[in-house]
Amino acid sequence: MAVKKKRFMLTVPEDVEADAAMVKRELFYDRPYSEMYRQLIRMGLDVMKAQKEKRRERVS
Repeated sequence: MAVKKKRFMLTVPEDVEADAAMVKRELFYDRPYSEMYRQLIRMGLDVMKAQKEKRRERVS
């Protein structure tokens, strides 16, 4: 089954671009930028979900 993907444009400040360039050089040198950004976004979303769950546990 084909994976559906949505295209969007992302604008970042220079410091974020510099950090992303470093990650690209060190960890994603052999892969496209799009894969790197997808993984970074997924990692950030996972962290946010975990933080949300921790807050819920503290309230309960």
